[in-house]
Amino acid sequence: MAGSTEVSAEHLAGLEFFEGCTVESLGPLAVHLRTLNAAPGEVLLRQGEQAVSFLLIGAGHAKVEHVGDGGEVSVVEVGPGLIVGELALLRHAPRNATVTTVDELSGWVGGREAFAAMLDAPCMLDKLLRTARQRLVAYLTPIRVRLRDHTELYLRPVLPGDNERTAHGPVLFSSETFYRRFQTTRTPTASLMTYLFEVDYVDHFVWVMTEGVDGPVVADARFVRDVADPTVAEVAFIVGDDYQGRGVGTFLMDALAVAARGDGIDRFTARVLSENYSMRKILDRYGAEWHRDEQGVVTTIIDVPPLRELTIGPKFYRKISSLARQTVRAVG
Repeated sequence: MAGSTEVSAEHLAGLEFFEGCTVESLGPLAVHLRTLNAAPGEVLLRQGEQAVSFLLIGAGHAKVEHVGDGGEVSVVEVGPGLIVGELALLRHAPRNATVTTVDELSGWVGGREAFAAMLDAPCMLDKLLRTARQRLVAYLTPIRVRLRDHTELYLRPVLPGDNERTAHGPVLFSSETFYRRFQTTRTPTASLMTYLFEVDYVDHFVWVMTEGVDGPVVADARFVRDVADPTVAEVAFIVGDDYQGRGVGTFLMDALAVAARGDGIDRFTARVLSENYSMRKILDRYGAEWHRDEQGVVTTIIDVPPLRELTIGPKFYRKISSLARQTVRAVG
C-alpha cells in the first residue's frame, strides 16, 4: 500500500529510468510521489480500469499481464528502476494490463500531477514516448514465416529484453559472426546492446526473428535514419550461425524494405566488411554498387526496393506492412 513519505530528487536521479536527468529537473516530480510497499501476489493495477496513477519500482519485481481481444495472454516482468502504468495516463485510456507483484516490492506512486511534472522534465518526454511505444509493441502478434528449407520462424519488432535474449540465449553468434556485423573482434558492450535493442521504431527500426513465438532471437535487421536526410537510412543485420544460408537475411532485408517504405525512407546505405559476402550478395540483388571506404570496408547506397523486386508475395507484404505500421504508430 502507499504511504506518505516523499522520495528525494537525489534518489530519483540515481535510478536507471532517470539517467541523464538533473536533480533540479526532478524536484517537482519528487514532491508529488508517495511511497509504495506491497506483498507478493498483490494486484497493483488492473486491466480495463480507469488510470489515475503510475508506479515507479524501487526494489522487487512485478509481472505485467495483458489479455488481448482474442484471449491471448502476454506477460512480461519488470523490476527496479522501471515505471509501469504510465501508458494509460499518456494516452488518456483505460489500463491495458494487470500488474501483480512477484515478490516484495517497494517504490513510489504518482498521480496525474506527478505525471505532468515528469513530462515537464526536459530529459523525460522522449524517454516516456519510447518506453510507451515499446510496451504497446509487445502486444502485437508475430508473423509466422516458413523459409525455403521449411524452417519455421516468427517475425516481430524488437522488444526490450531481446538484448539479453540474444547475448545469453541458446543461439550461437560466433566471434566471426559478430566481427562481420560490428567490424571489430570485441564483444559488443552493454551500452551498445541497449542502443541496438531498445529503439524508438521511427528513426531506429528493428525486426527480429525468433524460433517459436516466445523462443530465442535467431536474427535481427535494422535501419537507422540519417539525421541530415530523413529519407535515407543505414541498414544492417546479423544471423545466428546455425541459421545462416537458409534465406533469413534475404527475408529480413525484404521486411526492412516494407517497413522503410511505410516510414518515409527512400534509400538504404550500408557499410560492411569487404569480405562480408553474404550481406553484399543480398544487397547486390537490388543493384548495389560498392565503393571502398577504408581498408577492408566497402559502402553502397540503393533505392528501397518496391514490392515487385522483393522475394515475398503480396499477401506477406500486406502482413508485414500492417505489423510495421502498427509498430510505428503505436503511440500515435
